[in-house]
Amino acid sequence: MKAFLSHSSLDKEIVREVANQLNRFNCIFDERSFDSGVEFQKSIEEKLSLSTVFVFFATRNSLDSNWCKFELEQAFYSKLKGALKRSIVFILNDDVEIGDLPSWLTTALIKKVSSPSAIARDIKHRLEEAAEEFQSPVFLGRSKERDLLEEALNPIDGSKPPKTLAVFGLPGIGRRSLVRNVTKDLFSLHKCVEIEVEAGETLNSLCAKLADIIEPYSCQEELRDIVEEINSLSETEALLRVTNNIQSVMSANELPIFVDSGGLTLDNGCLSNFMNRVIESVEQLPDAYICLVLSRRISRDNDIKLDSVPIEQLSGRASSQLLSKLSLRSSITLSPENIRDLTDYINGYPPAAYFAVKQASIYSVDALMSDKRKLTQFSQKRFITHVQDHNLTGEDIQVLQVLSNYSPLPLSCILSLYKCERSEAHDRIYELIDCSLVRVQDGQLYRIADPIKGAVNEVFGYPSNQDLKVVKNNLNQYIDSAQDEHKLEISRVLFRLGFTLGDEKATKNGIKLNSDYIKLLENAYHQRKYKEAIEIGMEAINVNPDSAKAKTFLIKALIQEEKWDAAQKYLDGLYPLDEYRNVYYLQGFLERKKGDLAKAIEAYSNAQKHGRKGFALYREFSHCYLMSGDLESAQKNINEALRIQPNNNQVIDMAARIAIKKDDQESAQKYISQLELLDTPEHYKLRLSSYHLAFGRPDLALKYAREAANVGGQRFFSGRVQLVKALIKGGELAEAEEELSKVRSDFPKSKNDIKIALQSNLELEKGSSSNALRIVEGFVDKTSKQYKGIKARCLSNLSKDITISYEQRKKYKKDLAQFGDFHDFNLDEIDS
Repeated sequence: MKAFLSHSSLDKEIVREVANQLNRFNCIFDERSFDSGVEFQKSIEEKLSLSTVFVFFATRNSLDSNWCKFELEQAFYSKLKGALKRSIVFILNDDVEIGDLPSWLTTALIKKVSSPSAIARDIKHRLEEAAEEFQSPVFLGRSKERDLLEEALNPIDGSKPPKTLAVFGLPGIGRRSLVRNVTKDLFSLHKCVEIEVEAGETLNSLCAKLADIIEPYSCQEELRDIVEEINSLSETEALLRVTNNIQSVMSANELPIFVDSGGLTLDNGCLSNFMNRVIESVEQLPDAYICLVLSRRISRDNDIKLDSVPIEQLSGRASSQLLSKLSLRSSITLSPENIRDLTDYINGYPPAAYFAVKQASIYSVDALMSDKRKLTQFSQKRFITHVQDHNLTGEDIQVLQVLSNYSPLPLSCILSLYKCERSEAHDRIYELIDCSLVRVQDGQLYRIADPIKGAVNEVFGYPSNQDLKVVKNNLNQYIDSAQDEHKLEISRVLFRLGFTLGDEKATKNGIKLNSDYIKLLENAYHQRKYKEAIEIGMEAINVNPDSAKAKTFLIKALIQEEKWDAAQKYLDGLYPLDEYRNVYYLQGFLERKKGDLAKAIEAYSNAQKHGRKGFALYREFSHCYLMSGDLESAQKNINEALRIQPNNNQVIDMAARIAIKKDDQESAQKYISQLELLDTPEHYKLRLSSYHLAFGRPDLALKYAREAANVGGQRFFSGRVQLVKALIKGGELAEAEEELSKVRSDFPKSKNDIKIALQSNLELEKGSSSNALRIVEGFVDKTSKQYKGIKARCLSNLSKDITISYEQRKKYKKDLAQFGDFHDFNLDEIDS
């Protein structure tokens, strides 16, 4: 969609400024678009044929110009053929009357405007109107909010209607979309103009932003002079100019929307002083309105009483409708089952729905449905900053941790987590609601704002058992007095709390539905509580025997705990509950974890033959080939994964590992830099440590390994393995021994071969090859590269030790010959 800018060369200065604001993607401007080597007339004909909107800048100069007359004639024929969808005339000065225009243009939109910013916004609006339906946003499920906005503008108590409207909610939840949608109905305006209010904003800087939007200027130098003039104004003068410019914006049929980017509200929820003054001034204008878009409710202590309308997450029904409409628009077929499944993942957050459909469009519906983690990561990354931006107390964080996993809860349960005075606790809860972190359900119960659930767990972790016990005890007391309409929901929460805490009484008092077990199972697996996940998984498949999801999570938990036989047993029974492609994929995961790389590759190949697609499959292939030493195949597969999903953290991580193994320091550094943005801090620091370890920087490797293990916590096995490796390489052998002992204690019945590999390497670094040789025989999988590599190093060292009898050394050499090049194995290759 492009606009053709027809103008006289004598008016070039202002038209050039309009073109700068539109950018070359939205407009055809002769200085940029016409080829110098092509006849001018031919260029006009060619570019007009590519245009959707014809814009004529009417001055006496353009009306007298032969080239403009030719453009007007060609535009008329283009309109007759249906190529031009819209025509606009901007009269730039008083020398031109409507009667001076060609007759066919007198029916077009004609405006007398001299501000380049206002002209550019008008053109963009016409381009949007002319765009195909799929280019405009879908608007659904906001009838409640529309009603609240209408009520705010028409107070039922008979008081004077406000001139300022305020909405608040999470970023991206639909605040601006709602305002834009209702502007025409509520204010009889056709457009909105947004002004970002940043931290450090003053009346003068706000005035400069409004001047750019509506005041006339023709070039950058003139705009600079306007800004300098505004900066020299007193506050009173700046306020008057702000008010006049707001009135001018309204006269241009636009609603000014002030969007909070750190400058509208203070930490206490009150509006900044300069904004209160603007609101007071707007109240005095006869026909002017403004709208504030905020991330929190305006405090009751604000100098001016101003109601703000909450914009909450979309309902499940509206989310489903949004997915359905977006998929139709993109010519993607999502089944009702797909839509139901995805609705749970987007959590009422509209950008996540757009992201899901885009992912399906690029990578296929199958790829999206088989790996929905990207949806979770998308919302998490969007809200991590929002969650961190608030001055939360430790008790606030405890409340969010509990609600993110056990919603809804009554007020008494929330209050039980605060140790302060009851009045202060109430204020803290109001603050969480005002900041859009917690929402009230039916005026009775409290829930986490669903879109931020993942971000809360990502930033603050999961609730402690001590906090859960406090909540559980209060919920037990509350249930008997709860209203019937809410009893089922909170009884289910009580059941899940009791089950998690091993409290039989609470579990019995609660009410369970089949889906509760699957929620508990997913929650435990994602917290890496694999033993707990196995226990819950057994219960889950008893009550949900036909649930492929329950069996899949159980199998994955069994694999993580190295319960190979049990995992295989349930895997053998997964078909026909799940498709062969997913069964074979899980089989590949099992074989890779067992260390049988050939069988893993075979299983993944079968998954591919049965229709399994996507980056995750190629990532798994590359992992297997990397571990087996086939770097060429590993690179080939990771390249394919990168082609499909260039911004996936696990794909980037695997690419970094392959680059490290290939001694490609430049590529490894590039991928690890991407990980800093895409992955969690602990995984980024883990890979950064392995990078420095591989390239001979043990001090840095140890520094980042400590940070990774510290951030990741006790259950972050990979981080703790990396710490032991870095300690060994850094010569900190006593600390390495101590840390390895803790790892063995924390993971007593799993990860056997990795623990043996670390202990063997520690003995080798101590100079005790005989101890290392004895220890390495504790390997379960003696076909693995790690076993062969470590044993070969032991035999190589012992065969050269002249303190050992010659006969024994000959035997070591004979044994070593069976291992070929495996004595080149090094510590970096221990794969956790």
